[in-house]
Amino acid sequence: MSPPRWTRRGAAAAALVVSAALLTSFAVVPGSARAARAHPPAPSAGAVARSNAAVTRREHEVAVAAAALGRAHQHLRALNVRAEAAFEAFDRAKVTLAAARRAATQARGVLAGANLQVLHGQARLTRFAALTYETGGLSNLDAYLQPGGPSRVVSRVGAISAISDTEQNAVQRLAAAKVYRQVVSRQDAALAAQAATAKAAAAHAKAVAVADVNRQRRLLGSLQRRKRHLDALLGRAKSRAAALTREHLAALARARARAAAAAAAAADPVSVSTSGHPYANTTGDTSGTVSASTARAALHAAESQIGKPYVWGGAGPNSYDCSGLVMWSYDQVGVHLDHWTGDQWNEGAHISRADLRPGDLVFFAYNTADPSTIHHVGLYVGNGEMVDAPYTGVDVRYDAAFRSDYIGAVRPYQR
Repeated sequence: MSPPRWTRRGAAAAALVVSAALLTSFAVVPGSARAARAHPPAPSAGAVARSNAAVTRREHEVAVAAAALGRAHQHLRALNVRAEAAFEAFDRAKVTLAAARRAATQARGVLAGANLQVLHGQARLTRFAALTYETGGLSNLDAYLQPGGPSRVVSRVGAISAISDTEQNAVQRLAAAKVYRQVVSRQDAALAAQAATAKAAAAHAKAVAVADVNRQRRLLGSLQRRKRHLDALLGRAKSRAAALTREHLAALARARARAAAAAAAAADPVSVSTSGHPYANTTGDTSGTVSASTARAALHAAESQIGKPYVWGGAGPNSYDCSGLVMWSYDQVGVHLDHWTGDQWNEGAHISRADLRPGDLVFFAYNTADPSTIHHVGLYVGNGEMVDAPYTGVDVRYDAAFRSDYIGAVRPYQR
C-alpha cells in the first residue's frame, strides 16, 4: 500500500533538503571547480520542489477536465436515447400520416359514391315532380268522371299510392345520402388534420433532439481538446520535473564521486594512480577510434539513463547491466560494441589515464594485472568520474572512476 500523497511529498521535500546539504558539504572537494565547469549548474532543491508542485497543479487540472468529460459523455448518452425515441416517434407519425392518406383516398371514393346517390335521388325527385305535374296531382276529382267511372277508382288509388311511396323513398334516400356525405367529409378532414398535427409535432421533437445532440457533441469535442491540451501540459511538466530531479541527483552523485575519489587518493595515492597492467598508463594506436564528439554523444546518451535500474543482462532501454549500458550508449551514435566487458576491452585502443577524454571506457578487474578478471566497465565523464550501472539494487549513476581495482581504459573503434 502506497503512503498518502502528502507523506510522499514530505519525504521528497526532506530528501531535497538533505541532498542540498550534501551538495553544499561537497563543494570544497578538490577539483570541484573543474567539475562545475564540465557540467551546467545543477538545479536547486527549491527548483525541483516548484517543478513537482507544477506537476501537482497540472494533475488537478487534468482530473477536473476528465470529470467534466465523463459528465459530458454521460449526458450525450442520455441525449442519444431521447433522440432515438424522437426519431421513432417521427417514424410512427409518418406511418400514421400515410395510413390517414390511404384512408382519405378510400373516403374520397366513398364520398364520390355518396355524391352519386344524392344526384340519383335528386333526379328521381325531379322525375316525380314532372309526373305529378303531368297527371295534375293526386287530388284531382276528374278521376271519378273518366270513362269507367267509379270502377277505376281502386286502380287509380293504387297508382297514386305507389307514386307516393316512390316519392317518400326517394326523399329518404336523398336525405340519407346527404347525411352520409357530410359524415364522410368530416371524418376525412379530421383524420387528415390529426395526422398532419402529429407529424408536425414529431418533426419538431426530432429537430430539437438533433440540435441537442449536435450541441452536446460540440461541447464534448471542446472538452476533449481541452483535456488533450492539459495532458500535453502535464506531460511537459512531468518531463521537466523528472529532468530537474535527475540533474539534481546527478549533481549529488558527482559530488559523492568526487569526495570518494579524493578520499581514495588521500588514503592510497599510489594504488589509484598506477596499475599492474601495462595499458593502464600507456596510450596505444588510436587510429580508427571514435572522434571526441562521437564519444561525448555516447556519454550524453548514458547520462540520460541515470536513475534506471540495474538488471543483469539488461541492455536498455528500461534497465541495464554495466556492459549493456556501454553497448546501448554507443549504439545510439552508430558504434557497435559487444555485450560483454571482455570483448569491449578489446574493441578499441587502450588509453592512459593522462589521455582520457569523456566517453572513453574505463575498466575494473579483480586482478589489475590480469585482463581476464575484468568485472566492470563505465563511461568516463571527467574529473575522476564515470557513469555506470553498478550492481543489483543500485540505479545507473555517477561513480568514482579511479578505484583501487581500475585496470585501464579503452577508446572504441569506429565501426
